[in-house]
Amino acid sequence: MAEKKGLFPIGVVERDTGVGRDTLRVWERRYGFPNPQRNDKGERIYPEIQLRRLQRIRRLLDRGMRPGKLLPLSDDALDEIEARLQPEKSQQPDETVGAILEAIRSADAGQVEKLFAMQYEKQGMKGFVLNTLVPLLNTVGELWIDGKLQVFQEHFLSEQLIRFLNTEIAKIQKSARRPRVLLATLPGEEHTLGLLMVTALLSSEGISAINLGGEVPMDQIGRAVQQFNADAVGITFSGAYPYQNIRAHLLELRELIAADVEIWTGGEGVRRLRKLPIGVIKFNSLENFSLPPATRRHWNLHSQTETRS
Repeated sequence: MAEKKGLFPIGVVERDTGVGRDTLRVWERRYGFPNPQRNDKGERIYPEIQLRRLQRIRRLLDRGMRPGKLLPLSDDALDEIEARLQPEKSQQPDETVGAILEAIRSADAGQVEKLFAMQYEKQGMKGFVLNTLVPLLNTVGELWIDGKLQVFQEHFLSEQLIRFLNTEIAKIQKSARRPRVLLATLPGEEHTLGLLMVTALLSSEGISAINLGGEVPMDQIGRAVQQFNADAVGITFSGAYPYQNIRAHLLELRELIAADVEIWTGGEGVRRLRKLPIGVIKFNSLENFSLPPATRRHWNLHSQTETRS
């Protein structure tokens, strides 16, 4: 196999970097990197050194930087950028985060689940997301950039986290009430952990949340809004999503959905976005996530009207 020779097919690179194959080809044409070789069938294969560099670039993209700035840089220049990010790091992960990291390094799924359950029981859903998961994922990102955590270890954590949250969310959603919020990412956006954490926060307030997952075509989102009679749609964009397309795509989605259905958006990709389409509300961070007062009043009034009916 190509991986055994230190050469990776584009599917593996896409999977292990979170950068889509179409984006990889655009970068190749526009910036000259990555610079893949070809196998006997003429298919792109990528040396491991390029895979690792793409992983570094993806992490910096998730910090809000842009591809046009990063891709032409030398490795030394990337080192300098990463060094400038060092002051943002926490000095030392707290005891629980450290214990979870140790369980990840030991590939001890049972211990990871045990620690998750302990924190969840102590903090509740909202506290678990904001006070355990957010610091944990920030620390994992920092360790990944420093090369102190492997890709497979990050994937292992993600799978444990997804399974745990989905199980607990399903329990809460049995008694959830309106408003009903539909959550998804658009085609080209594969990062879905943010969606899951928003679903968890909504669930903590007893709000009905339907997570459609990643890369859902816009017309399907529009149909799902009607099918589920949704009151709002939440769309997340990571730093890897083409920034120049975000506003246009939100406008297109806005036109597909009834005007009285709000569109919420968040993630690194939209953090710098200032001019939003009418009817689109931006959330800058999970820590500050809460229903806008006007939205809450509107839905409370709607709920009271339905009750009287």
